[in-house]
Amino acid sequence: MLRFYKSNHPLVVVLVLLSIGLLHAYTFYLPVSYADEFVNPLSIALKWSLNFIPFNPLMIENVFSVLLLFTQALYFNAILDKHKITERGNYLGAYIFILLSCMFRNFLFLSPALIANLFLLIEIDLLFSIYKKENVSSQIFDLGFVISVSSLFYFPSLAFLLFLFFGVLILRPFKIGEWMVLLIGAIVPYFLSAVYFFWFDRLPEFFNNITFRKVMNEEFGFVTNTQIIIISLVVLIAVIWSLMKIQQNYFKALVQIRNYFAVLLLFSLLGFASVFLQSNIRVENFIWLVIPVATALSYSLPMLKKWWIAEIFHLTLLLLILYFQFENQLNLFQ
Repeated sequence: MLRFYKSNHPLVVVLVLLSIGLLHAYTFYLPVSYADEFVNPLSIALKWSLNFIPFNPLMIENVFSVLLLFTQALYFNAILDKHKITERGNYLGAYIFILLSCMFRNFLFLSPALIANLFLLIEIDLLFSIYKKENVSSQIFDLGFVISVSSLFYFPSLAFLLFLFFGVLILRPFKIGEWMVLLIGAIVPYFLSAVYFFWFDRLPEFFNNITFRKVMNEEFGFVTNTQIIIISLVVLIAVIWSLMKIQQNYFKALVQIRNYFAVLLLFSLLGFASVFLQSNIRVENFIWLVIPVATALSYSLPMLKKWWIAEIFHLTLLLLILYFQFENQLNLFQ
C-alpha cells in the first residue's frame, strides 16, 4: 500500500485525504471537545469563530482538524522536496506524517497543540531556508514572529524559541545582530497583544496565560496506558532503524542535509522544555515529535531494499491504530 504514495500522480492527493478520513473516523463516531485547552488569546478567538458556523460544533471541530492535518501533511511533504531531504515527486512523506499524527486517540481531536504544529512546520521551513544565504534579516525576524504567534495559540510552543537560537547557530556563523532580530521578532506579537488587552483593561488576563510550573511525576500517568506503550514501541523500533540508516549515510550525504538533521535532533531534544510551560500534561502535548520522526522515516524508508518489510511495519501500525481507536466497541480481550 505504501507504494501508492511513492507516485506523484495528482490523484494521490485524494488518497492522502481519504487516509486522514479513515484514521479520523473515530472522531466522528465519538466526538470529543478539548475546550479546556483553548485558553490562549488566539486559540480562544479560533474556538469562538468556529462556533459561528451553524452546525454541530463538535463536527465542525473534527472537519477543521481533518483539513488542518491535510494541510500540514502536504506542507511537510513540500518541505522535504524543497530542501532536497527526500526524492521529489512522491507523497510518501505526507502519508507518514499523517500516520504518526493519528497514532493516539488524543492526537485526532482539534487542540492548540495540533494547531501549533503548523507553525512549527513553518519554522522548520524558514530555518532551513536561511542556510548559506546573505541578507536574511527578514527571514530571521519571521522566525521569531511566527513562534510567538504560535504561542498565542498554544503557549508551550514558546519553548521552541530556544531551539531557534541554536538552530540559527548551526546553520549560520554567529552574528549578534541576527540573534537580536530574532528576539525582536518574538517580542512584537506579545507587545501588540499586550497593547490590545491593555486598551480593553484586560492586561492581567493576558499575563495569566504566561506560566512556568513545577512538573509533577503523577502527571505522566498516561505513559502506562497500553495503547501508548504498544504503539510507541512499534514506532520506536522503526525510529532506531531509521537513525542507524541515517548514521550509515551521514558522511555520504550533502553537508546541507547533515546540518538539517543536526537541527532536527536539536528540535527533538529542546522541545521537551515545553513541558515546563504547560498547565497540565497530556499525550497530545507531545505531537510536535511527529515532525522529526516523520522526517527520519521519510528519509530512510526509501533506502530499504526489501520493501515488504516497510509494508509489514505500515500494516502493523495501521491496524494497531485502528484497533485501539475502537477497542471498546470491539470488546476483544475482555
